[in-house]
Amino acid sequence: MKRNRKNAYLNVKIAGGATAQCLGLMNAIYASKKLGVPFKISYYPYSTGTYWPFAIKFLVKEFEILDLNLETKGLTNTNELETGKIIKEHPLFRRGFSYERFLSLIRHMKLESKLQFLRRELAVKNSSSRLVNINRYYNKISGGFAQINDIEVNKEMNTRFEFSEIKSPFAKIVSDDDITVIHYRLGDKKATPGQMKHTKDFNTDLIIDPKAYFEIINQIKDIDRKNIFVVSDEPQLAQKLLAGAGVKAKIYSRKGNIWDDVLFMSKAKIFIGTKSQVSQLANICVENNGGRSYMLNFLADSKSKQFKNTTYLTAAVLNSDNEIYALDFKLEESAHTAYKTNYGTLG
Repeated sequence: MKRNRKNAYLNVKIAGGATAQCLGLMNAIYASKKLGVPFKISYYPYSTGTYWPFAIKFLVKEFEILDLNLETKGLTNTNELETGKIIKEHPLFRRGFSYERFLSLIRHMKLESKLQFLRRELAVKNSSSRLVNINRYYNKISGGFAQINDIEVNKEMNTRFEFSEIKSPFAKIVSDDDITVIHYRLGDKKATPGQMKHTKDFNTDLIIDPKAYFEIINQIKDIDRKNIFVVSDEPQLAQKLLAGAGVKAKIYSRKGNIWDDVLFMSKAKIFIGTKSQVSQLANICVENNGGRSYMLNFLADSKSKQFKNTTYLTAAVLNSDNEIYALDFKLEESAHTAYKTNYGTLG
């Protein structure tokens, strides 16, 4: 069946933090090139259950933006939300029926995929295979977006960074320092599992047990133990947790700037990350710079051969009754400062 593609475009539906947005952009670039149509971004700042403003405006062009503030039905007061904090007034956290609960029911009845197909939307579902096999039937894609390591996409991302005010982690960087970098994801992972288990719509992964990092470091023979750094959305807490498990790690930065953090991680000779999108993005950049990565609790899919220098490992997590968890968790003072900077679009 022929379709008029003169004014066609690919609607890319993105949600999540800065690096989740970055992975979404990478998926958009790949799918756009394969389908031969431009893409336009629709952004949902509240749909993950945590408030994340759009943070990659400096990487996109004005004509690539469709809508950057799509609402969540039933969520009315969004003026006082704090970046990186759980939205306690989200409809899925409230009792009673709502539009969001209806959508949740559809998902749990496994009807969502059929409805997405009917509206020509490909849910990538963290699978690079699904993305690679996209065809012209689809005019929308949505997450979770896949971790892809594609030469042409990486070149395009590097070009976009170079035209912005931000140094590119996609540039080929050869570091003289033999550094090991641990990425320790905390932040909204500290939300009380007991208060979130009633909904499977949000990411409820638990925090990696710091002892897991100690065990991995002990397995790496050529590691320089005097040159271990930790990068985190809460670096002081991360350093404390690691120290309690026997890992002496230096804090790279307390600025809370995700782009500085990703650039630093990209230079690591040894990188230890998790399945968080920050780690996934850093993993791509480390791989391309010739470093080695160890990814905890991240399941490699059929395209994992793109990551020849990456080892995938299982790791223990902190039990849900650990005192670190609380719905009203506090963030470190400088957390998420990059979200407060308006860089503007590429033009």
